[in-house]
Amino acid sequence: TPHATRPRALAFYLPQFHPIPENDEWWGKGFTEWRNVARARPLFPGHYQPHLPGELGYYDLRVPEVREAQAALAREHGIDGFVYYHYWFHGRRLLERPFDEVLASGRPDFPFALCWSNEPWTRGWDQRGTVLVPQRFSPGDDLDHIRWLATAFGDDRYVKIDGRPLFLVYRPALLPDPLRTTDTWRAEAQRLGFPDLYLCWVESWGPPPGGPQAFGLDASVGFMPLEGRRVYSPYDGLRGHRVFDYVSAYEVELGRRQPWKRFPSAMVSWDNSARRQRGARLYTGATPDAYGDWLRRTVALTAGVRAGENLLFLLAWNEWAEGNHLEPDERYGRAYLEVTRSVLGGPAPFGGPAPFGGPAPVGESRLVAALDPVPVRPGAVPTGSRRAEAALHAIGLIESRLRGPGSAVLDLHPVVAGVAERVAASGLRYVPLQVPDGSSSGRQPTRPGFGMLDDPVALTRALADMEGSGLLGDVGVVLAVDVLHRLASPEPLLSAISDWSRARGSPSLIVTTPNLTHVDRARELLVGWWGEDGVEGGDNGDGVEGGGLSDGGEPLLLFDRRSLESACTGTGWAVTRWAEVARLHAGGAAAGLDEALPEVMVAAIQAVAQTLNPDWAVDHLVVELAPAPAGDRGRGARVDTERHRTGSWADQRRSLEAFVASVGALTGESNRRAGPSLR
Repeated sequence: TPHATRPRALAFYLPQFHPIPENDEWWGKGFTEWRNVARARPLFPGHYQPHLPGELGYYDLRVPEVREAQAALAREHGIDGFVYYHYWFHGRRLLERPFDEVLASGRPDFPFALCWSNEPWTRGWDQRGTVLVPQRFSPGDDLDHIRWLATAFGDDRYVKIDGRPLFLVYRPALLPDPLRTTDTWRAEAQRLGFPDLYLCWVESWGPPPGGPQAFGLDASVGFMPLEGRRVYSPYDGLRGHRVFDYVSAYEVELGRRQPWKRFPSAMVSWDNSARRQRGARLYTGATPDAYGDWLRRTVALTAGVRAGENLLFLLAWNEWAEGNHLEPDERYGRAYLEVTRSVLGGPAPFGGPAPFGGPAPVGESRLVAALDPVPVRPGAVPTGSRRAEAALHAIGLIESRLRGPGSAVLDLHPVVAGVAERVAASGLRYVPLQVPDGSSSGRQPTRPGFGMLDDPVALTRALADMEGSGLLGDVGVVLAVDVLHRLASPEPLLSAISDWSRARGSPSLIVTTPNLTHVDRARELLVGWWGEDGVEGGDNGDGVEGGGLSDGGEPLLLFDRRSLESACTGTGWAVTRWAEVARLHAGGAAAGLDEALPEVMVAAIQAVAQTLNPDWAVDHLVVELAPAPAGDRGRGARVDTERHRTGSWADQRRSLEAFVASVGALTGESNRRAGPSLR
């Protein structure tokens, strides 16, 4: 067995399993997440639920012996420390008792660090639904916070890198001024005697745009993989669940490379259906052997990393309600822990050498990774703007493709605040489409502000004028944010840009457009408003009339993934990459359904909507396109992605009627009369 300096392995630790007054109020007396864990049920054949605890039982973290037993198990199996989630709300702390007792007692004698979960607490468990504890930020709170943290940083057990306390922030993009916050923290920590802090971005919502340094941080920490092969089944649509393949997810994760310091991670499993009866995310195929392969290959990636910064993060020690735990359960016992020890080599001095099994070769990812969600840079775009979020995702795609200040981004519709600044911050040139004097063809634009976008002749002339005046330079990407659906017909614009791109060295085109979700159409069907062809029936309450979207009195086109791809591949483009923005589940277009309707009706609406549009829960579509080879117009390459085959409307209607009947919701006169209450 070879010997090497292995990474120090830190496992995320949830200090939730004890009653607190707030949970008593919100969820009922004596609530802990053991209640969610125990009530979970399988959703389909072979689905592993419930995850029931093994030798440690349904423990209470107020008991010191439990915490000692956890640390002993972790140490015995090669884990070097815990990362406790830390809940701070402008001076108010929640779930603090276990860590406070660890700090005050000095027991267990086991290294630790803190991760600030800086989100608001919501009833939906993942930032959806009613806010239970809001999150506020202020300069004074930054100072109070770091002074409290210093009491933990000063403990000899606290994990440090070159003497700098390691502190993780779960969602730094939520901070209104992260540079101000981190500067305050560092200055106060140094005043209190620490050489500096080692601050990390947790990639819970994707990697940091522009790198962690743009937020005043030192590194990022890998977290749950956000991509992987989608596994469709008759069950995942019933309640909006999303099922992914575990192995394909870690193949994507192992293939990630970032131009900054990034600590890798390995995830035991993930299945939050115990928490979420609708809209859960599940990974199938998570076994001790598969986890061991991921862990071995992750360790191999750390070869040659400086010992002081050689950390590896494990997800997670005890996130039972998310099916993500190294602690023994009834099904696998200690199998996950034993695999961890076989890879990491058992207990070792913190940061010292330890034996470990020979790593498996690191192979190339077999998947083309879709775009990671791009957090909103503070102050860059209007808060809550779906169009702005879509623009940021588009820029994230651009950043992954272009490098160097010579590359330019041509924006066909320069109206989204913050785009120019974000492009410039990425080291790229931002070039908005300009309308030189005399270039207009005289045609009236379809919508104000769109200039010549509905007139390919005028557009081509404007681009030629910009090129002649030296404004364009080396264009690497053309950006069209929320353009196509506002035109009377998108094909002329797509064809014109395709021809122009092919003559200019084939820069890519990135398009964003709202997605047709069909939620309101689903509500109509379920209360008996059945059109003959599935599209008739007048205004559905959300501006949809006769297949078009009303926006300020002007018709807009409606796209789903299939129709958008058809429009693009029929005009000389090939799809190279898709991204999803702001998945809605039961929120967004279906907001209020949870409160107003019985649970079975919400599930039915979701199932019907998904039958009509497999991507019903996506707010915006973002697609990257490349010019198709000459002669392939209309035969553009199709993206390698899973899709439903929805069949004819008659088939859909029979399927939907059967489903509605199966859940006891009838489409007769009684439901027709109930329609107004649903609308």
